[in-house]
Order: sequence, then structure tokens, then C-alpha cells
Amino acid sequence: MEFQSNVNRLYDTIRKITPYYLNTNTVELYKGIYIVDQVSIMVNENSKVKELSLGINLLETEIRKYIGDDYWSIAILQKSDTNTDTNTAHFKPLRDIHVNLNSEMKCNRNWIDRILINEKISSSYYVLSQCDLKLTEPYIENISDQKVRSIFYPIYVNKKLTAMFLLDMKATVFTSWLNKFNRERFSFLYYLNEDNPFFVSNDSINIPCSPIGNVLGLSINMNKVIVWSFLFASVITGCFIFIEQTLRKFIFYCTLDDMTGLYRRDFYEMKLNHMSDKSIIIVDIDKFKDINDKYGHSKGDDVIAEVCRRLRQCIRGDDLAIRWGGEEFVIVLSNVSSIDLFNRSEAIRVSVSESPIAGMNVSVSIGAAIGKKSSFKRTLKMADTALYQSKNAGRNKVTVFEG
Repeated sequence: MEFQSNVNRLYDTIRKITPYYLNTNTVELYKGIYIVDQVSIMVNENSKVKELSLGINLLETEIRKYIGDDYWSIAILQKSDTNTDTNTAHFKPLRDIHVNLNSEMKCNRNWIDRILINEKISSSYYVLSQCDLKLTEPYIENISDQKVRSIFYPIYVNKKLTAMFLLDMKATVFTSWLNKFNRERFSFLYYLNEDNPFFVSNDSINIPCSPIGNVLGLSINMNKVIVWSFLFASVITGCFIFIEQTLRKFIFYCTLDDMTGLYRRDFYEMKLNHMSDKSIIIVDIDKFKDINDKYGHSKGDDVIAEVCRRLRQCIRGDDLAIRWGGEEFVIVLSNVSSIDLFNRSEAIRVSVSESPIAGMNVSVSIGAAIGKKSSFKRTLKMADTALYQSKNAGRNKVTVFEG
């Protein structure tokens, strides 16, 4: 509908030339070529010539609204009033092909008669004619090698054909309309031809006042649909990946300690205070202050990171390992016996002390407690008491209390 609307608006614009032509003045001109307001006038015999430059300029401006850069040229051919075998012609712009055709008039007919014969257009006047103009098939213009379509519109005076309007458009005009349609609606339509490899459905556009076989097949360009769908899916996937990674970083920042990979105390402590029946292991690095004082805080950070790495290897997936203080770590466990709690604590102690860390021997003291129907705070206090007992016993020890 939009395509045919564009064609009809273009045709209606062309038809405006008739009243202008009929009511404009004439001027006597000698044989030759004249330029008036950028319109070239080619006179083959001394005769009266219509003053059409203003109308041609106005018509060109309006036509360009519909065909834009696909405009090629406008011409109005007028039969001579003195010799039926000659004519005058207005061109905008005047191209080499026009000059060449005019100089090679090999038949005793003027341009209008030759157009009628070549295009099989009737010279008779029909009041109720549905198509009073004709749109040609695409053809390649000599000299310029430009592929164009032409629209011929006869102009009658007292039912007698006296002039012919000619609009040449680049053959790409229909493609330009479709491209504009696709851009404005983000659609993927294209015209079918022999080179189109595959399509899913098709429709057709009938071009009014054109040759019988001049029908444009229309289809969905599935190649572009697939490409854009893939790009859209890629963008959406990329956004989800970005959001997921950002969320992970945010959760990691909120819940995990950056250095150790253990949970942060401020994230879990409030939740833990409402729990009961939990077992707790407190791990404290022995003489850590001496390590910082002697080797520096950077070396101390290396020790903490490695101790926590070994600690994580000794716990289960459902255990909570929390960095409770600078060099103190709390592990919260469920459903463990006293023997199991001791063995787990001992495994951590041995894992830390069995090989050097950052070039030095490092050990940990561990206090553990089983909270049978005890609150988290009470169990934590028992584990802390057990830790001090391990330190007082010479460090690198495990002490387990049962509440």
C-alpha cells in the first residue's frame, strides 16, 4: 500500500504539468540551445516556445520529495508550430545523451512521434483513461550507461497531442523506497529475483501504469533475520553475562573476604546469633604479630592467604568458614560428634604445620566446641575458651569442649 501510494503521489505530481503547460505564455526563439533558470531549451527550428522553466523547477523540487537521489532528468518535448517533423525540448539537466539523440535524428519524425512508436503509446485522447501515462521497464541509457526508468506523460491541447513530459529516474528508485521502509520499521523485506537463494514467503507489488509483466515479488530476507536475531541474542546474552559477573562481584564483595575467600564476619554474624545446635572451630595463627613485625605486613598477608587455602581443603561443602578477625577464623559445622570435631580440627592443624608457608614454619592453635541445644554465642564463647587453653598449653594444639 505504501509503495503504490508513493507511485500514485509521483504520478499525480507529474500530472500537474498539464494545467501549467496550457496556461503559460509562449516566446519566439530562433534555432539553438538556450539556458533559462538552469533549464536548457533545445530549439531545432525557429518557432514559438512555451516558457516552462519555472514550472520545471517547481516540479523537480516536488518530485525529489518522492524519489530523492534517484532523480535523473526531466524533459518536456513540444511539437513545433511550424513543422510537424521538428520539436523544441526543455531539459533539466541537459545531458550528453539528449544532445546526441537530437543530432542523430535519422528518421523524419519528431521526438514525440518516435516515443509513441517505440513505447506503443496511443496518440488518441481518452477522457476516462485509467493510465494516462506510462512507466517503462529499466533500461541502460547510452553514453551515460546509467540504468533508468522513464515515465512518459502526453499533454493534449484541444484533444490533440502537442507535448510530452518525460521523467527519467534511476532504476534503483524502487529499491530505495524499500530500503527506507525497512529502515523506518526495522523490517527485512526484499525483492525477489533469480539471484535470491532462499525465502520463506512471498507477495507481489503491482506497479500501476507499467508493462503487464512489471510486478515486483516481495519476500522476507531470512538471511538478515537470522543475522540480526543472532546479533540481538548475542547482545542480550552479553548483557546477562555482564549482569551475572557484576552480581557475582557484588555478592563476593558483600559476602566474601577478598584476601582469604572466606565469608566476612559482618555478613554472617547477625544470622549466626539467631542459630543454635551448631559446632564451632576457632583457628588462630600462632605468633602472627611476630611475623608481621619481623617480615612485614605483605609477608603476613601471604601467610593468612595460604593458611586459609589449606583450611578450605579440610572443610565440607556445607561448613561455613568465616574470617573472624585479622588472623582468627571461625568454622561453623552441623551434625558432628566430639570425635569427628576433634579429627577435623586436628586435620586443619596438621595441614598448616606440615610444610613451610612463605619460607617459614607456621602453626595454628585451635579451640572447638559442640553446642548441644546451646546458642551460637554460648558455643562461640566455649570455643574461644578452648582456644586459649590450646595457646596456654604451648600453641600448635587442639582443644575441644562439649557444651
